[in-house]
Amino acid sequence: MKNNEKINHPLDKILNPHSIAFVGASSDFSKTGTLHLLSLIATFKGKIYPIHPRESKILGLKAYKSIKDLPEKVDLLVVMVPNTSVPKLLIEAGKKGIRHAIIITAGYSEMGDKGHELQKEIDRIASQYQIRYLGPNCIGGVNPEKGLNTTFFAIKNKPGHLGIISQSGSFVTQTLHYFSKIGLGISKAISIGNQANIDVVDSLEYLGQDPQTRAIALYIEGIKRVRDFLKVAKTITPKKPVIALYPGGTKAGARASISHTAALSGRDELYDGLFKQAGIIRADSVIELFDMGLVLSTQPYLEDNKICIITNSGGPGACLADHCERLGLNVPQLSEETQKIISKITPSISAVKNPIDVTMSFDYELFMYKLPKIIFEREDIGGIIIYGLFGPIHIRDKINSVKNKIKEIPEQLIESTEQYCIEICNKLIKLKKSINKPIIFASLTGPEDPPIKYLQDNNIPVLLGMKRPVVCMKALWDYRNIRTNII
Repeated sequence: MKNNEKINHPLDKILNPHSIAFVGASSDFSKTGTLHLLSLIATFKGKIYPIHPRESKILGLKAYKSIKDLPEKVDLLVVMVPNTSVPKLLIEAGKKGIRHAIIITAGYSEMGDKGHELQKEIDRIASQYQIRYLGPNCIGGVNPEKGLNTTFFAIKNKPGHLGIISQSGSFVTQTLHYFSKIGLGISKAISIGNQANIDVVDSLEYLGQDPQTRAIALYIEGIKRVRDFLKVAKTITPKKPVIALYPGGTKAGARASISHTAALSGRDELYDGLFKQAGIIRADSVIELFDMGLVLSTQPYLEDNKICIITNSGGPGACLADHCERLGLNVPQLSEETQKIISKITPSISAVKNPIDVTMSFDYELFMYKLPKIIFEREDIGGIIIYGLFGPIHIRDKINSVKNKIKEIPEQLIESTEQYCIEICNKLIKLKKSINKPIIFASLTGPEDPPIKYLQDNNIPVLLGMKRPVVCMKALWDYRNIRTNII
């Protein structure tokens, strides 16, 4: 399926609208609905119609007193008003011919019997008027390519290839800033909340068809249609990796899930078995969920579990090798012939067996281009993990610490260091494309260092610490095995 092809699915209309009516915003910046509308105004490329019974203008946009006063039948209705007001709005929307909605409002099944009855009422009205909706008690959706963002937080990164389905709105909205820090671009993000109408199965089915989505991350507190979930997942995992985080396997987690989204959780081992049967990779934390999502949506799959580690520091190299072996990845000793070749171009104190440790060398071309090229050309290696990129931010910090004591420090040193680092990054990026094997960086620095951000922007992950890169390399190997067993 091509990127411009339409998908016959209710979520396609919800995530690709041309016009939106927003109920629940005003000109009062202390109101949450107003801040959600600001997110839409910032990026949405279509028409926005605020609805307010008293205000004639909201945030520079003409406001309408009611849904029936709208000049057209909009593609999407976004609702953020008190829970008891929602039924009337849905009736007005149905009569207007609006068939898709996002109900951000909370206070339904997650609040007990009274809320449960109210949720049944809005579901009855939606069914009567053939309205498909996300929620209630959700944050809505994000589609960076279309500028759709019904959440509280701003989109900070370019569109990417990870689709997200979450029963928690937080992991669709509060994570947007974090995604920009690790270079994660998303294709679509769907907050399903109480799953009263559109649920995790519908969302999984949609992202499975979406051509922009290469991997899918799930945050699940409970699955209502287990058999359907398994059936749909099995059709997707041979083609796209799916990663899931499930926190409901303990008593405390299950109790929190019920009060959060009215989700009915099951024992941890049941979900573990379900994920394995479906070919879904399980994450142990939110950070791991999105790390794996980043890597699985940007990297070629690992065809061999042999890993080469290249570092300019012995400690990180030892930690990376240890984590690899503990997780079932092989760090093999390189052939004697390859070791001889490497010895000729590295400092005399270097270790060349694997890990390759060039010991505090800042010759970036050596360990970021020459050594990976030799390894990929001469050894049967599945992927490479590299540690040791220190760009101009470190020189800037050093200069700032002494500039009051030493006057004659060349400022152009920072600029020339950045230019050099970017040149070597470009060589590595071209090499990776030519060999089509995964390369992941381990680092103790983030995107505040320009070459690290440059690598991230060009689909080479840079992950904090020594364990996270290894966990993600293992996920590439796990998915290779999943495809082999399913196909």
